[in-house]
Amino acid sequence: MKKSILLSALIITSLISCQNEREFSEVKNLSEYANTEFIPTLEHQISKDKNAVYCATLLFAWNEIRDIIETDINIPNEYSDLKLLNDSKSFIGVLKSNEYKASGEVDGDMISAKAEFKKSLPFEIKLNAYTGKLTFDGQKTASFGVKGNDENELLRLVRIVYYKDDNNFIVKLLPKDKMHEIILFKTEQSFHSMADMATEISKLTEIGNRERKNNKINWRYLWNYKDELIIPKFNFNIETDYSTLEGTHFNAENQIFTIEKAWQRTAFILDESGAEIESEAEMDAVAEAAEEEVEEPKPKKMIFDKEFLILLKRTDSEQPYFGLWTTNTELMIKE
Repeated sequence: MKKSILLSALIITSLISCQNEREFSEVKNLSEYANTEFIPTLEHQISKDKNAVYCATLLFAWNEIRDIIETDINIPNEYSDLKLLNDSKSFIGVLKSNEYKASGEVDGDMISAKAEFKKSLPFEIKLNAYTGKLTFDGQKTASFGVKGNDENELLRLVRIVYYKDDNNFIVKLLPKDKMHEIILFKTEQSFHSMADMATEISKLTEIGNRERKNNKINWRYLWNYKDELIIPKFNFNIETDYSTLEGTHFNAENQIFTIEKAWQRTAFILDESGAEIESEAEMDAVAEAAEEEVEEPKPKKMIFDKEFLILLKRTDSEQPYFGLWTTNTELMIKE
């Protein structure tokens, strides 16, 4: 007996201020973005040349499919993307049950599931908006951030989590909702996946916590007068069908299931007011992740002008619910 699976996911993420509500840009298909791709899980490989967008909604929808089938799923080795989707555990606990919606239903030989969430993470006060301050890959982009001589109230919204030098550091933006955080990671290392980067962030965070207590090097974690943080602004609203998932097959209880549809939309804003995210996903199937010398403090120029990672996560979860690996300006707001 053959059955079909329909899977859909909607993710809308925005970091915005209640005083300055913005709208997401018009929905566009991923095919319009030559240098951006969606990845179904944190464990999927990322490219050195393309942006990668991840959100947990597709996994939430897939989990609804598994709950309906209620038996072991066997996936042929040739369907590596579907196997990664089925094996991933990195979505578990990333959001509380009241922070997203997921549902599934059976209609004859069709099993459909969808998941969605929308999260607004405004800052208590706006960070600085900049013009003419950031060039990323030769392109002038709109930007925001803070300077070391800003008021303490403003600097408390940005935490230096780890700092080695101006090309290797982690900062955390602290929204009004203290159960959520925005993490930005700039690194010269190469990583296979966002999952690997998230693991590295955890390790470096522990190092940063130790170094912060060391008076010989703790200048790295304090705001000094000439320090500077500059972040590009983002606003995108993209939908796509996962061609590597659609048409694939799996077996469960002597039935063959076919993924008829695997769709996701993700909208994201990040600027001086905060972050905003919205996402939805759908999936349909048919039955067919030594002591140091005293260092002389120097200005920290934490400028995101090369590839970097953005993660949105709950503070009580080890894994993020949203990730954006940025290698080019395609999703940024241009000047």
